[in-house]
Formats: sequence, C-alpha cells, structure tokens
Amino acid sequence: MENFYDELKNKIKLELFSGYSDQCIQRDFYAALFISNVQTLMVAELNEELQENQTSQYKYKVNSNLSYGFLKDRIVELLLSNKDIDEVLSELKGIFRNHLIPIRPNRSFQRHKDKYRNRIKPKVPKNQRNVL
Repeated sequence: MENFYDELKNKIKLELFSGYSDQCIQRDFYAALFISNVQTLMVAELNEELQENQTSQYKYKVNSNLSYGFLKDRIVELLLSNKDIDEVLSELKGIFRNHLIPIRPNRSFQRHKDKYRNRIKPKVPKNQRNVL
C-alpha cells in the first residue's frame, strides 16, 4: 500500500492539479488512477512473461518510472486512435521490454550515519520534469 502511495505521489505527481475547482481536481485524480491501473496491468503481464523466459544471472523487471512516461505519451493514441488497440498495446509492451532493470537479491550496504549530516538538503526546483 505504501509503495502505491509513493507511486501516486512521486511518479504520477498526483498533487499537481490542472485547476482549482472540485470538478477539475476529481477529473485529474481519476485520470491518474486510470493511468496507474493501465500501467499496472500491462507491467504485471509483461513481468510474468519475463519471469518465465529468463535464463541469465539476474531476473529482470520493467522500469516502472519509464513505463509511466511512455504510457503518458501514448494514452490518447490508445483511447482515441483508429489503430487497433492490440497494435498499440504491443508497441507499448515492446518499448517497456527495451527498458528493463535487474532484480538483485540480497543486496545490502552498510550505512554511514554521519556521512550526510553536514550536507544541506537539496532544493527541488519548480521546473522539474514530471512523468505525467
């Protein structure tokens, strides 16, 4: 549950609404949930296929942050184009498949408690790029 909240808040930028009215906020919220659901379904199906077919040292999974960005660029085409929906979905899955990250089991690093104590917190600029 916390991972999903993190995705909504940090990857989808759910708190950045396009307007101030209740209707606009609800529309943005439901659109973000819809995109999140479509991305989750596509990535889950693709991750299952990847787990069945892998023979290398590491197992791989789809990069979820990049998949949100690629889906964002093609969601209108997916819903409103005259193309066959299976064609658009297979194109998206191909793009997702090209951006995989390895799953490294038993990864742990020792933490140095005082290493970052003297650093100043980074300022987050207002012009950072959003995934959606």
